[in-house]
Amino acid sequence: MAVHRGAARHGAAARHRRAVTVLGLVVLGVLMGVLAGLLGVGGGIVAVPVLIAVFGVGDLLAKGTSLLAMIPGAVAGTVPNLRAGLVRWQEALTMGAAAAAMSLVGVWLAFLIPPQVSGWLFAALLLGVIVQMALRPVRPRD
Repeated sequence: MAVHRGAARHGAAARHRRAVTVLGLVVLGVLMGVLAGLLGVGGGIVAVPVLIAVFGVGDLLAKGTSLLAMIPGAVAGTVPNLRAGLVRWQEALTMGAAAAAMSLVGVWLAFLIPPQVSGWLFAALLLGVIVQMALRPVRPRD
């Protein structure tokens, strides 16, 4: 009987951990979606560091998971922008084609670069974005 109770406690603990993980992933998805819609940024800027630091996922798994997770949000955020006439098709398709091709190169490089170097590159990217956003002139909305 003691083994059965121990197994039941273990099962309850596992269910609790799973529920907390699912809740955490939902919160992360909400944050990714709000940032994508509000700022037009890819959710990977938030998702990759959170998946690594909070969920203990390796860097390559975090990057791959983040890329897949962004697809539904990108589609959902694109629809209202299309309806509002806020998409430049030629520019979007040109960037998308180049991004699709070069993503393959990026994934190949990610396999070659040590995680620490990848982390420094990511931090440099974020710092560059911060500086660019802070220094750019404010423009009126289109």
